[in-house]
Amino acid sequence: QKGDFSASLPTYTRLLKLGFPMAFQNIVISVGGMIVQSVVNGFGVLFIAGFTATNKLYGMLEVAATSYGFAMTTYAGQNLGAGKTARIRTGYRSAMGIAVITSFVIMAVMVLGGKIILGCFISGDAKTVADTLWIAYHYLFIMSVCLPILYYLHVTRACIQGMGNTVLPMVSGIAEFLMRTGSALLLPRFMGQEGIYYAEILAWIGADAVLFFSYIYCMKRLGK
Repeated sequence: QKGDFSASLPTYTRLLKLGFPMAFQNIVISVGGMIVQSVVNGFGVLFIAGFTATNKLYGMLEVAATSYGFAMTTYAGQNLGAGKTARIRTGYRSAMGIAVITSFVIMAVMVLGGKIILGCFISGDAKTVADTLWIAYHYLFIMSVCLPILYYLHVTRACIQGMGNTVLPMVSGIAEFLMRTGSALLLPRFMGQEGIYYAEILAWIGADAVLFFSYIYCMKRLGK
């Protein structure tokens, strides 16, 4: 019927309340990435080339995580709507188990074959390639062994969003921003360029800390 395609003011308000925190979260994370890039630019051409080469693989590292996240959002939302909240917990545990296993598989591929893959994005004379590849692989190795942290982030954040709470994931995005920018600005003063490698990992840990307690809070609310 024609009336089914019209939306009321409360519907628009509800959609804005759900959508705005997610939009703000993405903006904050993007700004954090730009700040990190500005710090990276101060370490010279070779470091920029190595850092950029590894970031080209970032999508490959998290592609499964984002996919599991999309699935978890739909799964949690559907079961919430059906009133089967107990299934959300079961589905979350299953998704987390699959995500962790996947992260270890990708970790193994990147640790064992990362240099070969990175070689596709690096060019120049032999010394330049060797120096750039060392920087790129070192960064890739650190991110790869910490992938379970990233996969926990995506699945948990998506589950909370699926339960209709977008404010707590936004708070986790702010924590991610603070950890990423704070680490990128402070650690290089004590560790040099090595500090940049850990900015991303610390950002994941900061977000996970918020999401861990957020998930517990949301599940307790559903239980009540």
